[in-house]
Amino acid sequence: MRIRLMTGLIAAIIGSGLFYACDDNDLGKLRERELELLDQFIQKNNITVKPTKTGLYYIEKVAGTGDTIKVGDQVDVLYRTWLIDSTLVDFNISEEGHYYDPLRFTVVPVGVQASVIDGLNEAVQMMKLGTVAHLIVPSQIAYGQQGSGYIPAFSTMLFEVRIHKVTRASGTN
Repeated sequence: MRIRLMTGLIAAIIGSGLFYACDDNDLGKLRERELELLDQFIQKNNITVKPTKTGLYYIEKVAGTGDTIKVGDQVDVLYRTWLIDSTLVDFNISEEGHYYDPLRFTVVPVGVQASVIDGLNEAVQMMKLGTVAHLIVPSQIAYGQQGSGYIPAFSTMLFEVRIHKVTRASGTN
């Protein structure tokens, strides 16, 4: 009875190890595919900017005014978001140019858990009021290997972001 129990336990451990190994392999393949699609997108669209240390591609389209947004500032952003295959997944600016409720969040230091995806939190720290920028946000600073709702795991996200309003942290100008 003990031998059968130990054999079953060992088989379960080996089986779960194989399951997780396959799972990691599949995740690795998904990540490889993401990087291939990102490289193709960069080449096809002649993107010449270099990514930040985190992998964010920031492409300023319209320069804003005033001071650069800082940690502690509260920002209202208007945005459109696509998957790298051009599937529109979220927006608060319609194609006709109508604005909906801005996304409001407080900016935190890069690397600190933000209320928005890390790539967006990082990007606004390069922006000023009125800035319009395009962002290429790899999964490691977006929704990662888990994805989110209808956003698959290992999805690079594309953003058009406009800084609509900035409320400076108390004690700053």
